[in-house]
Amino acid sequence: MALSISNIVNVQLQTVPKSATRRDFGTVLLMTPESGNAFTDSKTRYVYVNSQNEVEQLFGTHSETARASQPFFAQKPRAKQLVIGAWNKAQRTINATSNQLTGASLNDSLEVFKRVIQGQFSIRLGGVEKKITNLNFSEVQDFNGIASLLQTAINEEGLKNYTVTYDQTGNRFIVSSAESGVSDDTIVGYVYGNADSNYIGAMLKLEDGQATRQLGVDSINISAETPAESLTNLLDINNAWYGLCFAAQLTDGEIEEVAKFAQINVKLFALNVIKSTQLEFETGNIIKKLFDAQLDHTLAVYDKDDLYAAHSAIARLLSVNFAAQNSTLTLKFKTQPTITADQVTGTEYQKAKRLGINVYTYFDDVPLIAEGTVIGGKFADEIVILDWFQDAVQKEVFARLYKSPTKLPLTDKGNAVLIDAVISVCLEGINNGAFAPGKWTGDSFGELETGDHLDEGYYVWAAPMDTLSDSDREQRRATPIQTAVKLAGAIHFSDVIINFNR
Repeated sequence: MALSISNIVNVQLQTVPKSATRRDFGTVLLMTPESGNAFTDSKTRYVYVNSQNEVEQLFGTHSETARASQPFFAQKPRAKQLVIGAWNKAQRTINATSNQLTGASLNDSLEVFKRVIQGQFSIRLGGVEKKITNLNFSEVQDFNGIASLLQTAINEEGLKNYTVTYDQTGNRFIVSSAESGVSDDTIVGYVYGNADSNYIGAMLKLEDGQATRQLGVDSINISAETPAESLTNLLDINNAWYGLCFAAQLTDGEIEEVAKFAQINVKLFALNVIKSTQLEFETGNIIKKLFDAQLDHTLAVYDKDDLYAAHSAIARLLSVNFAAQNSTLTLKFKTQPTITADQVTGTEYQKAKRLGINVYTYFDDVPLIAEGTVIGGKFADEIVILDWFQDAVQKEVFARLYKSPTKLPLTDKGNAVLIDAVISVCLEGINNGAFAPGKWTGDSFGELETGDHLDEGYYVWAAPMDTLSDSDREQRRATPIQTAVKLAGAIHFSDVIINFNR
């Protein structure tokens, strides 16, 4: 036998691990106190929806959830994904369900079924094998008639605590226990039998591999949650969202706790302001309280007529694809489909602007959002940009450490790899329009002095590794990487001076 060539040349494949995924800033969470057809058990906390039609199918055309999602889906372009989360605003009871077997969608037409005159199959019901025979479908008028014959055949076997129904929507048969709750005595098994000319288990789509067994559950009492509690519970199982809004009008206390949640967890809360008193710069105003607490991750829109104007605004704001060229935007000047522009007075406009509340109103005869800010007056697009930049830098630096097949040495050469990771994200910011060249007015560090011009729009620097303390060296902690970026901003106002002569 010939010797293996591996005795001479030994080749090993070095696998590359998958690094941490960047956050998705194009996903918005809509919390709803409605259950609809989505939250019918104690485990489901969220559902992904891709259209207004899906929302209406889950919660109803005239539901509050559908009203709240409509401005999101009407906006174009918009954030790419909407997630609907469950807020158990009040205590509720989830009814018990029964053991059942749900068949797959039928392939055969009614005419094919009507050819069955001596059909048979076996099934285990409550752990007992039952053989059903002499099934004659030749006279049935529809699939409900077949379901009725199946149930009659089962009843003749003395199994009167089971029902067979036809689900027209799913085009399938369902075998269920008439008794709800957890019970081993009423478990519904799969249909089986000898594959002869009279066996119809496969035709009924109730075999193992076709049908789905569901075990019954007892009724469950769901405790009431505050908005922050519902968000925390959802965060434990799904953190892949950034925008946040509610399909309900929140109390002042609820607004404050959600705004604090968004600030702490780096989310952006879209708040609908519908009362004129919330424009007042007074201590008793909840918006003034958010202003004083510098909760700048709250995007508020004042609208006297539309309850969910902020949902349209956040959908537009989070439509940015940070990987695309010149893709960053300002929220000001944008329109809000399905939202009627308010007739805002000059006084209301100035009051809103002072607190950082946006308005959707007419400038001459043009409707637009103004001023594109968050509570406190910072520009909303810059809040999103800096959140994106922080996350992207963290993930890129981690990737260089995690994906190295050996190690990065605790030397200037090793730290240069991490600096390069930061620079790569800075270049992304230049490409998408977030950063641009300009005068640096911040503190000096490294070779960057206050007043210097950032020709590239960014500056990244780290002190030499020789400056490490013994403690940091023992912990294998590199010198800090300091970064300066110049935000490109956006033009919101312009003064034009016209000179003339005769």
